[in-house]
Amino acid sequence: MSGAGLRRRLAAVAVTVTAAVLTAAGTLTPALAATGPSMTVNNGSVNIAVQGPDDSLLFYWAANGSSAWFGEAVAGEDTTFAAPSMAVDGNDVNIAVEGPDNSLVLYSAVNGSSAWSAVEVAGTGTTFAAPSIVTDGNDVDIAAKGPDDSLLFYWAANGSSTWHEENVGGNLSDASPPSMIVNGAAIDIAATGAFFALNFFWAFVGTGTWHQESVNATIQVWSPPSIAASGNTVDVAAISNTGALILFSAITGTGTWNADTVSAAADNYAAPSITFQGGDVDVARQGSSTSLLFYWAVTGSSTWHEETVAGADSAASPPSMTVNGNGVNISAVNTASQLLFYWATIGTGTWHAETVADL
Repeated sequence: MSGAGLRRRLAAVAVTVTAAVLTAAGTLTPALAATGPSMTVNNGSVNIAVQGPDDSLLFYWAANGSSAWFGEAVAGEDTTFAAPSMAVDGNDVNIAVEGPDNSLVLYSAVNGSSAWSAVEVAGTGTTFAAPSIVTDGNDVDIAAKGPDDSLLFYWAANGSSTWHEENVGGNLSDASPPSMIVNGAAIDIAATGAFFALNFFWAFVGTGTWHQESVNATIQVWSPPSIAASGNTVDVAAISNTGALILFSAITGTGTWNADTVSAAADNYAAPSITFQGGDVDVARQGSSTSLLFYWAVTGSSTWHEETVAGADSAASPPSMTVNGNGVNISAVNTASQLLFYWATIGTGTWHAETVADL
């Protein structure tokens, strides 16, 4: 296994994207907004990638503690046909997208540069949903839904443009976009499969040998999952067929999964976002009337605390969440087609909102 070293970090000096640039390609529709952003932290900054108007790809960044957001057009119209996935690798930022004609494309730029390069990872008819990207030291790795509901894994060594393909789960494994993490010496992937079953796949880095586990055969999962790991625990958050937010957990290596209801029924099935911070596990999700909700529990506890991040119409897209120093960050697109950024100092429950851009 491995993955390609094509990337980028945000420019330390950039030009703020003007309203004319942001709106030149048209207005982001609610359907497009539903794809959601991808967010990561990067050397003292926050980076956000989002599908833009007319299926373009946009990138935004701000220094930690600053509300001044800067933006760049990564790729123009008709280049991005699902939510992007972003990962930082050293001095670079990588963004993977479903490209034209169901291809898989990787965009990358070196830190301090606004010059983005594009590499076709896989050609026409290979990619049918939003991909997931991670870096694992020497490689860049991408998981994507392939033909006939297959789950495919691509990797390339840093600095190489030679991509290798692996079939992770055959032809019945992946009905949803996958979610992927690096977990110690392994790569972990979660994806829904046949009959809305939640599946978990893992392989030791460098082996190419994938193992599959059925997470829970009795709960139907109607959203794409979100996966995170902390210590010896792997957690997968997803929305059930009743609209409930469920956390599935397992001790690494055991194959025994437990299900915990984080919140009861709601009126949407958008994908949640999960992360760990200190001794807690955090989950963000859309709530009723496209509000934005945040849940946290001490790792290993089933006592969940709920916070309202923002009210009605604040989250028309699935959220993306990261931990950044002593803060938790959440990004989402609202019903007015604005890209918003929310943050709270850990433990305070006080959420602040910033408008990143009008899309």
